[in-house]
Amino acid sequence: MSLRFKIVVAIAALVLILGLGGTLHARFTLSDISEDQLEKRGLAIASDLESHAGEMLLTNDIFGLYQRMSAILASNEDVRYILVLGSQGEVKASTFPEGVPKGLTGSNSVPPGQLSSLQTLSTNEGSMLDIAYPILQGEAGTIRVGLSKGPAEGQVARLTFTLLALTGGVLLAGLGVGYVLATFFTRPLAKVAEAARAVGQGDLSRQVVVKTRDEAGKLAAAFNAMTERLREKEQERRRLLKEVISAQEEERKRIARELHDEAGQALTSIMLGLKHLEEACAQEAVQSTAADLRSLAAGTLDEIRDLALELRPAALDDLGLVAALERYTHDYARKHGIRVDFHARDLDGKRLAPQEETALYRIAQEALTNVAKHAQAHNVSVLLDERNGATILIVEDDGKGFDAEAVLHSGPHAGRLGLLGMQERASLIGGRLTIESRPGAGTAGVVEVPEAANGQWNGSDSS
Repeated sequence: MSLRFKIVVAIAALVLILGLGGTLHARFTLSDISEDQLEKRGLAIASDLESHAGEMLLTNDIFGLYQRMSAILASNEDVRYILVLGSQGEVKASTFPEGVPKGLTGSNSVPPGQLSSLQTLSTNEGSMLDIAYPILQGEAGTIRVGLSKGPAEGQVARLTFTLLALTGGVLLAGLGVGYVLATFFTRPLAKVAEAARAVGQGDLSRQVVVKTRDEAGKLAAAFNAMTERLREKEQERRRLLKEVISAQEEERKRIARELHDEAGQALTSIMLGLKHLEEACAQEAVQSTAADLRSLAAGTLDEIRDLALELRPAALDDLGLVAALERYTHDYARKHGIRVDFHARDLDGKRLAPQEETALYRIAQEALTNVAKHAQAHNVSVLLDERNGATILIVEDDGKGFDAEAVLHSGPHAGRLGLLGMQERASLIGGRLTIESRPGAGTAGVVEVPEAANGQWNGSDSS
């Protein structure tokens, strides 16, 4: 759920709570006021009629009483009926032209000691407020006035609907304003979040442009400062890593040269001396021992040469990457019993920058080592190609494969140090390593070094 959505929902909830709460409070308040006003008006009508009804009953002026009741009924829309009952409960006068409804006369009466009695009756016209008012303190009878609650309830309902409509309008306006404000306030945060995702994916060049001086602007400034420090640290790390790798390659070259020259020459001299000893000595036991020692020295010499080749192949410096990989894949197939197909296209006679040749050679070497250790493969294909100025190295096998996503996102102690080394070497020459694999489907490693990176390394060498 986005922050903008949360802000809009919070504004909508606030408007609804205030609007609906205010509407309900106004409805209950108005209902109480309308009920109170209706009761007061009904008592006033009954009191006014009682002031004349007593004299009319004593003089038996029933017609005059009826006329007065009819006038009250005509001038008050919500008055539905008026009854005048005698002291014994008999009907003296009423506004019902067809007779008083059954049960109405006994539905309300004034208890002894009270000035009036108010009851709410349910009729076919809805709720009715029935007021019983004594005439001459009840000695001459009782006045009954019925007022419909419908008009008052209708006014309350109309006012409630008006308030609800107003709440809906305010809600729509609040949603619009909230959306605009939320968009305005969260846009800088969205920029920071987008830049943070890019930094998380390795793009340390991203900067956030926020011109405000509020908290969002301060956050953007802090983020930019953080990315700047990260970029400086990353550049320093890459510089140190280049120096470490360069020093490592130089040390490998020195050790390989010493092994090949000094140790190799020493073993060769030992082999020649043993051969002379074997030929000069007539004793069969000495000849046999000399032959065994010469065979052991020959094997040791082969191992030293293989070790020197692993450390730093002379072909890489003298003949270039294509010749070095062709020699290495040939020896690799012989040593591990795995069929290797090596192809170099559009690179015949071309030399890459020394750092690039070294990095690609080490990546291919590490990939083939992983195949021999883990893949259980029978066939490996190594392709070195140039496409649109970019150098492409592909190492693909038909082994058991693995879950590339899980391994690449696991910790460094989960068997991915070799992959990390390959990724670092690829990034140092401006390239990108992609591993494609799944269980049972083999593995393909692709290194792509763009043309711009090639030019950068060549330029650095020429300097």
